[in-house]
Amino acid sequence: MMKVSDLLRKVGIDIRRKLFASVLSAFGGKLELIICGGARLDEEIINTFDSLGITILNGYGITECSPLISANRNEYRKPGSVGTPILACRVKIDNPDENGEGEICVKGPNVMLGYYNNPEATAEVFDKDGFFHTGDYGKLDDEGWIYITGRKKNLIILSNGKNVYPEEIEADLQKVEGVAEVVVYAGESHVQKDRITIVAEIFPDAELLKDKGITDIQGYFEDQVKTLNAKMPPYKAVKRVKLRETEFQKNTSRKITRFNIDKTID
Repeated sequence: MMKVSDLLRKVGIDIRRKLFASVLSAFGGKLELIICGGARLDEEIINTFDSLGITILNGYGITECSPLISANRNEYRKPGSVGTPILACRVKIDNPDENGEGEICVKGPNVMLGYYNNPEATAEVFDKDGFFHTGDYGKLDDEGWIYITGRKKNLIILSNGKNVYPEEIEADLQKVEGVAEVVVYAGESHVQKDRITIVAEIFPDAELLKDKGITDIQGYFEDQVKTLNAKMPPYKAVKRVKLRETEFQKNTSRKITRFNIDKTID
């Protein structure tokens, strides 16, 4: 029904509110628009809600920018982007690589004056031109739309200088049936300290895997990762799959706290 509805909309016929009335009633029946921010949002989710008759506008912000930097608009948006900067807000990409990706930096009246009673921390995040360094990696297209790639502190830098953004790989792995939670990181070897091994640590959905009759969970996920690796550049390939028996520790916002994950692999 969603496919039929999408085809009809291409010729100017929009019957989503009637066709999916039973689904929309679960949201109160009047919901038309959602503004989303705070974490990466898969474009498939946006497309699914759009097919049902609910528009999701993805935005980007950070507390230090009080808190909005950019947003898509009702009639002005791009797939995969977190929008264009708000009025009077300037955005630049610091030290971009060959793909134009680097740290997102912001300047404008929405940016804080500094961290309270902490001049050292303030000096660390502002450059000589007054731009605030967000700690997020991303890029700008030719029209000024912002695309977020990942967090600077999570970035994996390979020996050949290539950058790997764990969030991109995690987004693909999260689509694999049986993955409840996943974190991708550079494994730390005590034997080969100069060699970086990309690890995918997975907390499985045990009930789902049981219902599917999968008993060799390690083998199942290794096969899924091989399939994923075949679609990616070789340098981004996940080399090891690590399973865990408990959920990842999370902060009060229910975001996984990466800093306390044991990254040793031998």
